[in-house]
Amino acid sequence: MNLNTIQNYIFHKLDRPLFGALILILIIGLINLISANHQDFSNTISHIVNIIIGIIFLYVTCNIQTRTILVFAPWTYSIGIFLLIYVNLFGIESHGAQRWINLGIFNLQPSEILKISLPLMLAWFYQKCASKINYRVHFIGGLLIFLPFYLITTQPDLGTSLLILFGGLTIIFLAGLPTKFIISSFIGLLISSPFIWNSLLNYQKERILSLIDPFSDPYGAGYHSIQSMIAVGHGGIFGRGWLNGEQTNLRFLPETTTDFVFSVFSEEFGFFGVLAIISIYIFMFYRCMWMVSKMQDTFSRLAAAGLTISLFVSLIVNIGMISGILPVVGVPLPFFSYGGSSMVVSLISIGIIMNLYSNKSLIAN
Repeated sequence: MNLNTIQNYIFHKLDRPLFGALILILIIGLINLISANHQDFSNTISHIVNIIIGIIFLYVTCNIQTRTILVFAPWTYSIGIFLLIYVNLFGIESHGAQRWINLGIFNLQPSEILKISLPLMLAWFYQKCASKINYRVHFIGGLLIFLPFYLITTQPDLGTSLLILFGGLTIIFLAGLPTKFIISSFIGLLISSPFIWNSLLNYQKERILSLIDPFSDPYGAGYHSIQSMIAVGHGGIFGRGWLNGEQTNLRFLPETTTDFVFSVFSEEFGFFGVLAIISIYIFMFYRCMWMVSKMQDTFSRLAAAGLTISLFVSLIVNIGMISGILPVVGVPLPFFSYGGSSMVVSLISIGIIMNLYSNKSLIAN
């Protein structure tokens, strides 16, 4: 058995263009994190460990029997809901939010699990109901979305709950939700917006209002947006250079390793660096959606599309957040931000998409 045969056997289910782009993003993100961490190598080592664990899970997920993903979809959803209830009762509180479960060696964020388990659950459900999809089926699908959405909102975690909601509704739309229902629902959302506004917490309202004029409260709700926009503006065309970001080094920029990690990159590598990274992300999105277009059954199409949309809406929200276009809602940048749960879940999502694509004919038959 020659080397090429061994390589083909080991990596035959990995989509090489997608995996290559992913590794490139991970390497650039790691280099950027060293600067964002103020060269604190303990966090950098932890980030490397998270990447290694995530890639192992990606490989395992990519190579398991696809039927296993289908069969265990309801179980992963049920476990995710149980963990959300548990974290609301006994979770760790940090920065005014109760989102984590202490597992000893690391803290688990159950809301991240729902980024995988909800698309799989909805895809499984619509696969079962493929021959009789109607308003009743869509209503049950809506309930499957609302339960984790509500539990995540109460943590509170507005950013993740909105991502869960958007990803789930996208799957229902792709499953055949009539356009007239979508339009009427949107009108209903506009009518109910005053009630939704009153249900938000004060700090959430302040963040949304600061989007209109962040300088109205420059040391409060608008501080994060202002400092991020300054960092992005400082980058200019070519950037300040690696490790030379003033906003980062002078510690004006908050949450440099998580929510605003891309602000650090923008300041140090400038417009051309940002353009290069966004181009790689766009290629990954295109590649994933191309793979979705080749899938031959309801479960694969809906699950892969839902996972893809969830990842890349996170990208849009994070970039919009750091540039002042969207309110600060605490959404990490996939494959770039520091955080074990987010990194591992994002890599597993890619593994599932690769698995469904490599076995597309098997599931359809």
